[in-house]
Amino acid sequence: MFDFSFGEIAVISAVALVVLGPERLPKVARTVGDWVGKAQRYVNQVKADINREMELAELKKLQEEARNAAQSLQSAVQDVQSGFKTMASTVQSSVASTAPPAATDDSWEGAGESWQPLTFPKRYKPGPSVDELAEEIARLKRELAQPDAYAGTRRKYAPRARVNRPRIRR
Repeated sequence: MFDFSFGEIAVISAVALVVLGPERLPKVARTVGDWVGKAQRYVNQVKADINREMELAELKKLQEEARNAAQSLQSAVQDVQSGFKTMASTVQSSVASTAPPAATDDSWEGAGESWQPLTFPKRYKPGPSVDELAEEIARLKRELAQPDAYAGTRRKYAPRARVNRPRIRR
């Protein structure tokens, strides 16, 4: 910020040490450091404000250019629309002035009908719900006299595996 050389800073610090003394020098140095920091933050804030104002001016200029381009495009579209309208009116007047052709025997039989979309039946037919299926399974088990999986008493341990070796009792 200031253009001081190392020698000048050394002379200033030596004079400050003699004048202020070793007891007050750290407190004064801290205060001066705080002031320098505040000054640097103020300068940086001013620079940021100036940059922000410059960017805002540029954005306003770009916005005005975009607005002008949109207006020119809109006027061009309106010109094209008016051209199409005049062309359509001339075509309609020329079609209206000519006589329609007479119907012959080989003309299409559905010429006067409007088109109707053909709808096909759905291939998917909804089936029974999960609850209905569970009820049907339970009914079939009752018919076949199979016990329910969790009906009756539940064993505390799994049944012993049937293996060709003797069971060891302790």
